[in-house]
Amino acid sequence: MVGFPILMLVLNESIAYLQKQGRPLVNTLRIVRDLVLPLVVGFIVLTKVIGLDPEQTAIRLMQTALWISLIHAALSLVNVLLFVDAGGNTWQAQVPKLLRDLTRFFLILIGTAFVLSLVWKTDLGGLITALGVSSIVIGLALQDTLGNLFSGIALLFGRPFTIGDWLKFGDNIGKVIEINWRAVHLLTREQEMLIVPNSVLAKEVFYNYRRPQPLHRETVEVGFSYNDPPNKIKMVLRQAALETAGVLSDPEPVIQTDAYGDSSINYSVRLYLRDYEQVPQIRDAFITRIWYAAQRHHLTIPFPIRTLIHERPPREDLKGSANRVIEELRSLPCFITTRSEILAQLVTNADFKSFGQGERIIYQGQAEVKLHFVLAGQVQLKVLNHANHEQDVLPLSRGDFFGATALLSQEPSSNSVIALSDVEVMILETAAMQVIIERTPHLAREMDEIIEARRKAINIAQRTHA
Repeated sequence: MVGFPILMLVLNESIAYLQKQGRPLVNTLRIVRDLVLPLVVGFIVLTKVIGLDPEQTAIRLMQTALWISLIHAALSLVNVLLFVDAGGNTWQAQVPKLLRDLTRFFLILIGTAFVLSLVWKTDLGGLITALGVSSIVIGLALQDTLGNLFSGIALLFGRPFTIGDWLKFGDNIGKVIEINWRAVHLLTREQEMLIVPNSVLAKEVFYNYRRPQPLHRETVEVGFSYNDPPNKIKMVLRQAALETAGVLSDPEPVIQTDAYGDSSINYSVRLYLRDYEQVPQIRDAFITRIWYAAQRHHLTIPFPIRTLIHERPPREDLKGSANRVIEELRSLPCFITTRSEILAQLVTNADFKSFGQGERIIYQGQAEVKLHFVLAGQVQLKVLNHANHEQDVLPLSRGDFFGATALLSQEPSSNSVIALSDVEVMILETAAMQVIIERTPHLAREMDEIIEARRKAINIAQRTHA
């Protein structure tokens, strides 16, 4: 009478404290409080206080319930201590869920046999004999279920895959998220659950994209015009691949000429990736870069292998119409007061290129940098600081220029420039730069002030340690 309330009070306080801490031991203590302790007290009261015969059916039922609750609490405690809080690199975390389920099942069978023998005085030998006869009938009725169970055990010990691996069998591809006694659960790229019975998977030939190593090779096929030199195309494709986030530089991408097609020369680009899960994103980024790279290097992706129709503003005609180019430049703040004949001379020596979002237009340390004017989009100046981390300096948008410092000093670029969005730039050679300096003194002075301000900003960014 004294101990039961005290134990209940202690359990309630412990549960409340552990629940605030988010500890998994709460579930085990609840089983003890709600099942084990009341049954223990009830059994003591009925047999020791009231004096009922322990052999009565009601008392045996209570004993059975008590043993079942004890087994339940013990299994819950073992699960909490060994598996729930196990770290990712411990042996507990490597134990498959199917093995834990089977171990729990056999422990419950042993506990059941113990209860039948101790409480109900059952002859286990006769029970085993009866079960042996009935198991034949049950086995015939549950052939598929038992087949899945034993196939799951075979997969468990063979360990051809684990949780997190990507599997392909037939036309299906999915990530393993659960392995149980009946089936393997896969999550497809469409975020749909694919449940494959163990017996089916055990008979299937499947690929594991993360075994024996996570390295994956992805092939992208593309065709270019017969007028484009293959070696130039391979150089452009290799550069685009190495600049794509997620593509490994070791081993390097492999570009091969596959065939002479009906309207194009076909190339295969084999990309090496570390994470198969990112394949769609990496393919998208790489194929997107191919278009921009082809435009910059005047390469043609012909019909019908690839048909790219890109609607663009009237600026698409800048290269073919000098007057339109001049009007476009005059709309920029830096060229508002510049005379038309000077702008015409600039256009004669200018080149126009497009860059996609995320592409690096200039590398820090790059030699032979040219003067770039931003006609559309936005770019970011970046520099490596003392901690060898890339630091943002400042963004540039329409009308701004970059590359002047390296062009004037004839030294490698002191900063990088990355496209923050799709960007169009006008690129001027040294001769065009000289025209600006000689014939537009006011613009030259403005550029000098801007260059000096950027030098200071770059120096500040380089001294940053964060």
